[in-house]
Amino acid sequence: MVNLTEIGKFPEDWEIEKLGCKSDIYRGGSPRPIQAFLTTSTHGVNWIKIGDVAPNAKYITATDEKIIPEGAYRSRSVQKGDFILSNSMSFGRPYILKIDGCIHDGWLVIQNYEMNFEQEYLYYFLCSDITTQQYISMAAGSSVRNLSKDKVKDVQIAIPSRPEQQRITAALSDTDAYITALEKLITKKRLIKQGAMQELLIGKRRLPGFYEKWKGFNLIENSTLKARIGWQGLTTAEYLDDGYAYLITGTDFARGKIAWEGCHFVDKNRYDQDPNIQVRNGDVLITKDGTIGKVAIVKDLFRKAALNSGVFVVRPKNYACDSVYLYYVLLSEIFKDFLTKLAAGSTINHLYQKDFKSFEFTLPPTKDEQIAIATILSDMDIEIDALTAKLEKIRNIKKGMMSELLTGRIRLIEVEQEKMKPAIITMPKPTPTQKSGHNQQFDDAVMIAGIVNAFYSDKFRLGRKKVQKLLYFLRRYQDESTVAFKKKAAGPYADVVRYKGGEPIARSNGYVVTTTSDKGSMFAKGKNMSLALDYIQRWGKQNDIQWLLDNFLYKSSDDLELLSTVDMAICDLTGAGISVSVESIKHLIATNKEWRAKLNRQVFEDRKIAQAIRDLETLL
Repeated sequence: MVNLTEIGKFPEDWEIEKLGCKSDIYRGGSPRPIQAFLTTSTHGVNWIKIGDVAPNAKYITATDEKIIPEGAYRSRSVQKGDFILSNSMSFGRPYILKIDGCIHDGWLVIQNYEMNFEQEYLYYFLCSDITTQQYISMAAGSSVRNLSKDKVKDVQIAIPSRPEQQRITAALSDTDAYITALEKLITKKRLIKQGAMQELLIGKRRLPGFYEKWKGFNLIENSTLKARIGWQGLTTAEYLDDGYAYLITGTDFARGKIAWEGCHFVDKNRYDQDPNIQVRNGDVLITKDGTIGKVAIVKDLFRKAALNSGVFVVRPKNYACDSVYLYYVLLSEIFKDFLTKLAAGSTINHLYQKDFKSFEFTLPPTKDEQIAIATILSDMDIEIDALTAKLEKIRNIKKGMMSELLTGRIRLIEVEQEKMKPAIITMPKPTPTQKSGHNQQFDDAVMIAGIVNAFYSDKFRLGRKKVQKLLYFLRRYQDESTVAFKKKAAGPYADVVRYKGGEPIARSNGYVVTTTSDKGSMFAKGKNMSLALDYIQRWGKQNDIQWLLDNFLYKSSDDLELLSTVDMAICDLTGAGISVSVESIKHLIATNKEWRAKLNRQVFEDRKIAQAIRDLETLL
């Protein structure tokens, strides 16, 4: 049976009640002037402000400021587990406190709700469209979109039984956990890409097979920059909802591309007026008004397009530079540093063509190297875009789940054998590493084959030192023993793997082949590689190899040596109960006769060891 209420249809056995009848709601208080009550003492009381909330956060865990006890007496005290809502800025967005503290009068607090609600259930209901629509209705006809204590008290909440609240919470929490994992992965991928751009676009890291000296490139001398000039007098009244050609503005830039679905249009006369700004696929665009220096590359254009007056189109002359390579240069710190110097302490609100006369950078002398670098960065973008699309899809799934679960249109039944497990969509999770049941030597043989299959290419040769370090990190990721790896000059190195274990087994089984040259031993795929890959699939270890590929594909042998050496040092220091720092790691390296020479190499500078420590914190 269905119960028809003011806020919608709900199951008959659910209670519908005002939040103020099931909890206590108060407004914060502000001691004034607040500066007189702030303190830097660690014994001060947490002073909670909207600035303490991270984007899309669920919890508040720390504050930037504290106040003295007298200030706390004049404010409103809140405790762990309380809900606080901003009464203006984010308009009812709930946050759960993980700390005690005080709130000013820009916050409302919900307390003493525990007798009626599971904490997570109340959180999701307060975040839902059901609640948002109530806030909107309360604000109808008013120009002030502020929430008062009385308005929040009047919000109606659907209240199922506690067990059903728990099952609803479990389903939505699983989805949230998956969303959080995707968000972290995307952030990590973007940081990896940013690091790769920084090294590849200044020649700090060269791709194998390219050795020629880089040359200087002046943008104005080697490119054309065009924009719609002022006398054309295009007005916003001519921005059409449909028409002959897209009209690209700076607001249509989205993550380095053009969001075609949001573009306005112009008629044929306006398009024909200036051939210089008739846009085509492969063009690089830069905003010159508003938020200046935003960059996009034109892709997926299937109809005619032109620019408004706020955007430059940049085209290299006579193929002097690959346009995709130029796009990544303009996205990089190279261009950001140029804009910073151009501003020289002032605020730039417009970019002129003449400003680019001083924009110079170095680039590879051959198009092949430019394209190879651009391809690596493009592949990274493709992966990030795919993950971002997946994230958006999961967010939409969660939104639909909330709509169905919080109205009772979908009921989560309790299964006797597995109580409290929701009978609803289960979000995919990474397959955990499984034990293969074989000895370590055969496991290593199969994993070496997986490494070679993932990392080998005709262009980028794969040496033994790199394979050893990748195997070391694979064991670390799988939480397997690394005792076979010793402190050798090249870093963690396992002679037993080379001579008695995984490597000879992989060769004899035809998983890999090795060749020897003056550069050492090189690995390639063997005729029976597919057999090894079948083992990897059956053992459920594809994700382990993918983890390696995601994190180490563009790492040089020196990078891997630094990371693996620092990681082994951290393991030794932690095991001995010694604090990990740059100095303690350097001391450990210096006390090992095979390792001490590393400290004379540039790759083991203090700043690079410090960066390796930070990188390893996110990797393992």
